[in-house]
Amino acid sequence: MAAPFTPRQGQYLAFIAAYTRLRGQPPSEAEIATHFMVSPPSAHQMMVTLEHRGLIQRTPGQARSIRILLPPTAIPDLESGCARVREEPAVAVKYPHIALWIVDGLVELGRTDYSRSMARALDEGGMVWEGKTSYADLDELLSDLNEGIAQWTEKLG
Repeated sequence: MAAPFTPRQGQYLAFIAAYTRLRGQPPSEAEIATHFMVSPPSAHQMMVTLEHRGLIQRTPGQARSIRILLPPTAIPDLESGCARVREEPAVAVKYPHIALWIVDGLVELGRTDYSRSMARALDEGGMVWEGKTSYADLDELLSDLNEGIAQWTEKLG
């Protein structure tokens, strides 16, 4: 399936996403024009095109209201504007509970002086989940850890 945007449109999407992530707000059309070294009307026309294709959303009359409608994994590479190719799912997709847990919690992998288990999940109160002493492979370990965290967070409600 072809990307729903051209490489140049992809570069604009990537710039908007990167700018928003770094600055906490979307760029203005003037900043977009400056970055791509195009005239303000050209930058505006690109925003109209991206909106018409359903790739962004803007609020009329509101500055810095550009919102990308693609999932983060579909945002292309800034340099080429081409969609990134993923051969395997991202870790956050395959192990969503681990991805959420490590924002505020802690995950330990491997044996330590105080535990022979291969995986542990901890929060500010200490260990909340402990895995087995061995696993066939890393995928089995991470799957068990992901499920252990899911069960723990479900108990907390």
